[in-house]
Formats: sequence, structure tokens, C-alpha cells
Amino acid sequence: MTELPHDVADLYLAPVTLALDARIAQMGQLTDDKLRLQIAMESDEPDWSVELRKDALLRAVGHLVDLHGWSLSLAERGIQVAHGKHSVVLGAPANFVRYVEGAAHQ
Repeated sequence: MTELPHDVADLYLAPVTLALDARIAQMGQLTDDKLRLQIAMESDEPDWSVELRKDALLRAVGHLVDLHGWSLSLAERGIQVAHGKHSVVLGAPANFVRYVEGAAHQ
């Protein structure tokens, strides 16, 4: 059964996910070194541990994107965009995985 939007944030699902998908695609084109630098500049977070790198990556992906109440988190298959009980997962490029695992730092 189709579910109708419950609030204004629900109406923003398409524009938010399209903006995030474009952002992920742009960041996915970067070399590991350039990605690490971009994440550092846009997140203003240290990259000393896996948890800190996860937080920094999510902040960088959402940098300058108006999320309209949607939140970002990491999921097994990529980046989860969620609001209430609704969520969608956008695929993450390989350089995101290397960054989080710390392989890009070696």
C-alpha cells in the first residue's frame, strides 16, 4: 500500500536524495588523498579512529546540503538517509570504504 507524506520533511525525500547522490558521485571521483583532504576541510573532524572517520565522512557528504530533517548514517550497503520510519540507502563508492577503514591513510 502506498503511504502518503506525513510532513514537509517527507516531501523533501527526492530533492535531498538527488543532492546527496550527486555529492557522493562527485566525492567518489576523488583520489584517496584528495578525498581525505576534502573530508578534513568540510567536516572539521579528526580522522584518528574508525568512528571519527565515519562521523567525518557523513558530515562531509552532508556539507552544504539542506537535509530538511533527514539524517545520515552509515549502513552496510552505503549511506542511509532516514526520517522517522522512512529510509533509503545510497550506494557508497570504494574510496569511502577505504577512507573509513583507514586504508587511505597508509
